[in-house]
Amino acid sequence: MVLGIVSLVVLPVGCCCGVAELVAVPLGILAIVVGVRARAQISQSQRALGGGGKATAGIVTGAAGAGVAILLFVLVAALYGFSLTHPIAIPSPTP
Repeated sequence: MVLGIVSLVVLPVGCCCGVAELVAVPLGILAIVVGVRARAQISQSQRALGGGGKATAGIVTGAAGAGVAILLFVLVAALYGFSLTHPIAIPSPTP
């Protein structure tokens, strides 16, 4: 659950410098993997182990963090590509 929360927290903080996606996507994927493994261990123990809700929360927050980071990456890449093909021409004033 902590990895998923960290991946969500990193997005607004790192959005300005453009490296949020490099951190949030791996953390989100790792949160999903750890959450799925935890749920498998809980079900194998026949519910003797607790924490099923926390494992589910880790999966959900990890998926949300990775998904939002991927969407931001696609948006930034599209806007960057658009700015290269359509430069903004600001006319200079004539004296």
